Amino acid sequence: MLPVSRRRQLRYSIGSKLTLIIGAVFGLYLLSVTVIGYVMYSQYRGFSTLASSHFDRAMIAAELTRDAETIAAEVFEMLVSSERSTSAGNSRAENLASIYQATRQRLDAVDTTDVVDAATRSELDRWQQPFFSSLERLDARLAAEQSLQAANLNRIDELFLLLQQLPSVGATSALPVADQRFVAHALAALSYAAAALSAERPGQIARLQGSCQQQLQQLAALPMASKGFIELRERLNSTLPTIFTSRRPLLQHERATLATARQTRVLAQKLTSATFNYHLQLKAAAQQAITVHQRMIRRSLFGLLLASLALITITVGAVIYVRRAVVLRINRLSAAMHAHQLGHDEPIPCDGHDEISLMGSTFAVFVEARRQAEQQLEQANKHLQQMNDELHRLSEIDELTRIANRRRFDQHMTSVWRRAQREQSAIGLIMADIDFFKRFNDEYGHQAGDECLHRVAQALAGELHREGDMVARYGGEEFILLLPGLNLVQTEQLAQHLLQAVRRLQIPNAQADCHMVTISLGVASVVPTTQNRVESLISRADQALYAAKHRGRDQFCSAVTDELKLMADG
Repeated sequence: MLPVSRRRQLRYSIGSKLTLIIGAVFGLYLLSVTVIGYVMYSQYRGFSTLASSHFDRAMIAAELTRDAETIAAEVFEMLVSSERSTSAGNSRAENLASIYQATRQRLDAVDTTDVVDAATRSELDRWQQPFFSSLERLDARLAAEQSLQAANLNRIDELFLLLQQLPSVGATSALPVADQRFVAHALAALSYAAAALSAERPGQIARLQGSCQQQLQQLAALPMASKGFIELRERLNSTLPTIFTSRRPLLQHERATLATARQTRVLAQKLTSATFNYHLQLKAAAQQAITVHQRMIRRSLFGLLLASLALITITVGAVIYVRRAVVLRINRLSAAMHAHQLGHDEPIPCDGHDEISLMGSTFAVFVEARRQAEQQLEQANKHLQQMNDELHRLSEIDELTRIANRRRFDQHMTSVWRRAQREQSAIGLIMADIDFFKRFNDEYGHQAGDECLHRVAQALAGELHREGDMVARYGGEEFILLLPGLNLVQTEQLAQHLLQAVRRLQIPNAQADCHMVTISLGVASVVPTTQNRVESLISRADQALYAAKHRGRDQFCSAVTDELKLMADG
């Protein structure tokens, strides 16, 4: 059995949490796929039921309605068609009836339910047989009318032949006046007879017949000499009256046929209406089944929507959790580690009880150890730097007088000389020496001598107030002062201040004439050129110092006095 700490570590570990999240998400995906599969199977069964029962009955009923409409349309085709034979019309009517009967038998075979009520079924049976009987009577009427139409066409041909026997319009003007009148009356009679062939009312036929008879009477009253015109008049008298007598039976027969067609059309409408009502009831049943199926689909879609929303919510929550608990924390830890690598002090995230917090804590230990080591190293470096600075200072400072030593003076003198050459500015230089210092040492001892050197050096340094001025111990009891930018007059003024500063120290010296420590000064100044050298300036100041001592000490002497005759070496 695992210890409690190990079980707690496994409980809060990132691996355990990620495994649980991935398992939950994939489990939900699998459950969603199962639900979707079940819903699709249910939809398949519902559609199969609709297709096998309701849709099939509704489609056959619609086909039966279409057959009824086709038969009704055939009735009108039989009325308006004048070029088909009677046998062809009978054959097509019989074919339509057989098609309608076959469709009705198919519908009765599939409609085994009580979806359609008995009244609709009886209404369909009621108008079926009268409609087909009326269709047979209409076909017989049309056959008789066709024979009458054939006779009417023969009479039209006779009128056309009679019209051809008359002379043309251009030739009429050359005929005698009697023949011209004959042609005019003959054309009028033929026109009235031709109009009677298309007349639709008995009164119109009677009027046309009277007009034609008048034209024939006028033809009979004309004296004719041409044998052809006499024969034509006889044929007109025998043919034209028969046209008027044959038109009345044909017109009556057409009206009787129209009445039969109207009756057939009414029966067709009733049969079509009954068939359509049958179709509507089957369609309503199919629509009801579709509504039920749609309701089931909506419930299924709503359930799928809820499942999808739950799955999306859990997935988004898992992504957010993984991002917050893993990705962002790893990014923060990585950014902190990178910042520490670059030398920046960044807080290390150590919150939590998982592997990331353990890595952060471990890295924090290393960072702390490194920080302490760096602090120790920094302290050591600071101490070393202090030591180096002290060594450097000691290497440039005279330990006894606490002013610059000879080495520091040489370095500073070189840089000042070069700058003065570039800027063509003056450099002042003063060499100082303590008067009777060896005797002072012999009289008061070396410790008092060292104290004297220290006090004189500090007094000289106290008179320098500009940046760049320097006083250095040149050797033994000699000092040298470097004064950049001062000409000879300014340097002499400073020398006078130096003499007074040493006198104000009031250091006793029994060997001196004034019974106190004094100094002698050698003053020089020059504007450096390429021909001058540093050594020449120091030499001139040193020679002026010896001149001051020769004159009695406790004074300064400049390098321009005639007795020195100082010349540049270069």
